[in-house]
Amino acid sequence: MNKLIVLLTAFVLLLSSCSQNQPILKIGLVADPQYEDKNTAGIRHYRESLWKLNEAIDTFNQYNVDFVQNLGDIINSGWESFDSIMPVYDNLKPRIGNYHLLGNHDFAIDSIDMPGLLKVLSMPDHYYSYVVKNWRFIVLNSMDYSYLANPLYNHNIDLIDSYYEKTKGKINHYNWNGAIGEKQQDWLKSELKTAEQMDQKVIVFAHMPLRPDVEETLWNEKEIIEIIESSPNIVAFINGHRHKGDYAFENGIHYISMFGMVDTEVSSYGILEVYPESLVLTGYGNQESLKMVTSDK
Repeated sequence: MNKLIVLLTAFVLLLSSCSQNQPILKIGLVADPQYEDKNTAGIRHYRESLWKLNEAIDTFNQYNVDFVQNLGDIINSGWESFDSIMPVYDNLKPRIGNYHLLGNHDFAIDSIDMPGLLKVLSMPDHYYSYVVKNWRFIVLNSMDYSYLANPLYNHNIDLIDSYYEKTKGKINHYNWNGAIGEKQQDWLKSELKTAEQMDQKVIVFAHMPLRPDVEETLWNEKEIIEIIESSPNIVAFINGHRHKGDYAFENGIHYISMFGMVDTEVSSYGILEVYPESLVLTGYGNQESLKMVTSDK
């Protein structure tokens, strides 16, 4: 009997050890396909994003990711570009979730078509959250206050000018960037409070980066960094927009800029594995692979 108990105990410990080696979640990440049916210009291979995204979807299916998050700029310009690239996502296995967010190039369409963006991207709102296996994922709208998106949002142009002018003399003083307004900031704070109450770890997705300080950084990045880094539950902030990719680690948060799919002859995408005390990003094509410890958060 004692021998049987010892064997059963060893078996339970083995199962426990194996389960700890399995990720809690596997997430497919895609940034900046910028598809358009036009010829390559410089390093941007617009038309080739169709086969690149198909390759990424095949990989996500092969590794049975839990869901796929697009980080913006699914198209380069023109509403007709959605008609070609969105059906690629239909090739995902039915059990795999599929989420999108808004980038600056997604607004490079006729203003009359802008009200249809949420529908074509199957988004519940311009910013939103979802929970998978008790992890909260917050999807921000970097185009909230911006010149490109204002035909849709119709914010006071003086406020947009104010956000933009505050970047004068800074590296991110470009009119194709944007800012996150007070209403969305209040919503973000509420989401983080809920996550803390429910003991949920958080990953934030956005189009524009917060760190490091680069050309593509959100206009009011300091305001958002203050909110992000005051939360004990956030472990990562993941974005697109910076096609060359980037990484920073500040105040317990991993800031990851994914490499732009359009800027390569091969491809670029990743699978993020979430573990209790770490994140592992496996890059494909030009995307860098990263191993990140999260246990201090």
